[in-house]
Amino acid sequence: MKSSSDPRRTIVVVGAGYSGSLTAVNLLRAAEPAQSILLIERRSRFGRGLAYQTWDDNLLLNVPAGNMSALPDVPGHFVDYLHGIDPAFNAGSFVSRRIYGDYLEYCLTSAEQVSSSTLRRLSGEVSSVRRAAEGEGFVVTLAGGQQVKSDRVVLATGHFPPVNPLPRSDFSASRAYIANPWDFGALDQTDAGRPVAILGAGHTAVDVLFRLTSHDDTRKVYLISRRGLVTQGHRFAPKPPTAVAGFPEYLRSIPATLRAHVHAIRQQARERMAAGQDWRDVINGLRPHTAAIWQRLPVHERRKFLARILPFWDIHRHRLAPAAHLRLEQMLKSGQVENIAGRLLSIEQRGADVIVEVGARGRSPPRRLTVGAVVNCTGPNYDIAAIELPLIAQLRDEGLIQQDPLKLGLEIDADYQVVDRRGRSVRGLFYIGPMLKASFWEAIAIPELRVHATAIANAVLRHAAAPTGVSN
Repeated sequence: MKSSSDPRRTIVVVGAGYSGSLTAVNLLRAAEPAQSILLIERRSRFGRGLAYQTWDDNLLLNVPAGNMSALPDVPGHFVDYLHGIDPAFNAGSFVSRRIYGDYLEYCLTSAEQVSSSTLRRLSGEVSSVRRAAEGEGFVVTLAGGQQVKSDRVVLATGHFPPVNPLPRSDFSASRAYIANPWDFGALDQTDAGRPVAILGAGHTAVDVLFRLTSHDDTRKVYLISRRGLVTQGHRFAPKPPTAVAGFPEYLRSIPATLRAHVHAIRQQARERMAAGQDWRDVINGLRPHTAAIWQRLPVHERRKFLARILPFWDIHRHRLAPAAHLRLEQMLKSGQVENIAGRLLSIEQRGADVIVEVGARGRSPPRRLTVGAVVNCTGPNYDIAAIELPLIAQLRDEGLIQQDPLKLGLEIDADYQVVDRRGRSVRGLFYIGPMLKASFWEAIAIPELRVHATAIANAVLRHAAAPTGVSN
């Protein structure tokens, strides 16, 4: 394989979770002429990221294997990989996230072995990305002071921990408060003999619940969320992915309002169910067109969606694997897990006890729960003003990135280049990851991210000869 230290032929990818690794895979598969790709990751493993770094096989993918190929042009790639592990796996299997992490590492290594480009892995945390003094390209600086020059940089920084739901409370400094739900080491250190309150009831909350109860089927856990909604499950025999159909006819001529879309989708689901079909097929049919629907809605209609519909959309769109959903239902029925709908009022520590006060919905009086720990699973933070990561703070403070109006992510242009605070594209500085939600809404699941990873790799290669800096 060829090697080059020429910064004009070097592509730096910051972050080696799913998004960064798949961008590198696509660059390795498509790069002509040969490029030098530097993949920088602050964790010890490359290719796994937050979601797939676990070794706990209780944590399952929430998408069947048939739709989890990392390569959109090879839809059976992941299932073929699984057959090398166990021929009993099939397109409808919901396998562990640990296996999928192994698969991503395999994809990265395999692409590297056959590419004319070179891939170099560098462990460390990037503290800044600035334009080079000579005005061409960027200087990427790591926390230890090491610097790398490149004309193209891809930001793939992944998810950021949830915001503190009670920022003025002294409890945030307590050891009984777990601010990062992906810190399984902290979860394992909680007192197994005491109840736990989980703030949130989505997929991360379910992962935390399963981790906390993996060795004890009696430990009491409270799930606390504003509406008390429980994530739905996939059917036991999910249909294999189908070819993308045209834009749904029942949505084609309706007004660009939230009300019209919700009414039409609900009506379609009722009609399908009346015909003996499944409501899940309606949601699945929307998936290839969600970005187009999102983009046709004005900002004030998107804001309504976030305020009124989002929790209901999430529990139907982001479903649990059947086995995980059954396990959750059994825990709720047994009383081991209690699902509480209400607003968090206060958290106070009294010795070893933590008192959590929840304002219940309706006219019920507030509830006071005594637990040993509280875990924040309220969802990743996409508000760049509240993100403390040095790299994001530097890019924000120096005006190289701009928040979208709804604080869902970053503003980008049609080539995935970030937009600065003046509204101009920063040539050569790209972004991929969950903060693409601002532009596409669907940007956190594999079937969408793999398409974005392919598109951004192509855009990066197209800009190989273009001058860097800010475009007008």
